[in-house]
Amino acid sequence: MARVIDQNEHFINLAPYAPRFPFEIWILPKQHSSSFENNQSPIYSALARMLKSTLMRLDAVLDRPAYNFMIHTSPIGEEINDHYHWHMEIIPKLTKVAGFEWGTGFYINPTPPEEAARFLREANVGAPA
Repeated sequence: MARVIDQNEHFINLAPYAPRFPFEIWILPKQHSSSFENNQSPIYSALARMLKSTLMRLDAVLDRPAYNFMIHTSPIGEEINDHYHWHMEIIPKLTKVAGFEWGTGFYINPTPPEEAARFLREANVGAPA
């Protein structure tokens, strides 16, 4: 539970084990689903609330950083399968990828995920609307 940041009825967000970047966050659906696009409307509403809460936490803790986010989903034609769980990744742009990372494929992350999760969990952002 040290890496869990927040959760609602349909999603959990956490700092992944061995993140590549400081304050990297994953948002995962609680129910198995292999593709982003095969969900009901309440799922997207819950995702929107979770995403808003997460971005508000990042803004509060890291002073409005630039970030990238990606939706990882099953490929077209393989939307329904048991071996993939779609999720979203949010990566604040706090460090630069340089020679070591490019040359080795290993990333240097100076912030342990448990510490990042604690900072984000404790952020005073109020309840999302």
